[in-house]
Amino acid sequence: MTENVCAIILAAGLSSRMGQIKQLLPIGEHCMLAHVIDRVLEERFTKVIAVIGHEAAAIQEQIHVVDSRFQWVINQDYRLGQSSSLTVGIQQLTPADSNVMIFLGDLPFISKQTIQAIYESGTRMVHEQLEPFMIRPLYKEIPGHPVFLGRIEESLFAGMYGDQGARSIFKRLAVKKCLAVKDEGTAIDIDTPQDYKEAKKQAIKLNILNK
Repeated sequence: MTENVCAIILAAGLSSRMGQIKQLLPIGEHCMLAHVIDRVLEERFTKVIAVIGHEAAAIQEQIHVVDSRFQWVINQDYRLGQSSSLTVGIQQLTPADSNVMIFLGDLPFISKQTIQAIYESGTRMVHEQLEPFMIRPLYKEIPGHPVFLGRIEESLFAGMYGDQGARSIFKRLAVKKCLAVKDEGTAIDIDTPQDYKEAKKQAIKLNILNK
């Protein structure tokens, strides 16, 4: 039996440390957020929701997505932090959408293999568990994204605030698993001009310029 799994991409932040709209910074031939969206749409997600906020109009104008599974959602309260964007994304789901993978818009280097490994591990656990659970990748003891949330319930997301995001949920769950990966892309986020400089080097290293 195939399970419904949705994807939520959190990309509503202010980019305050970057000093410009980091979602639209070029990484090779495409901007950062477009890379994330393209990689997510390669997989078997039933819905793909990109939550934007700061400079939402500019982002929608530059990134054009032709896929019936995809939708933009605008978080008007994006200044309240990542948790507000996660809440807005979760609100778009239906009762049938009880499994979701959370991606960050500033992690463009996650490999296809890692996404598939988390996805497959999560869908297997859906058949083994009757209560909510979480799976997240672990690279050299560093927890990263994407995070799989299975059998989720609305009550899980009560009380989130600031930039806690899925971290606050992790503490509440009795069933949680870390999946060791060799993919440093799960932990390379891009917050500052120096991060971006290193990201462009990483793009060349991973040959992302040709993808």
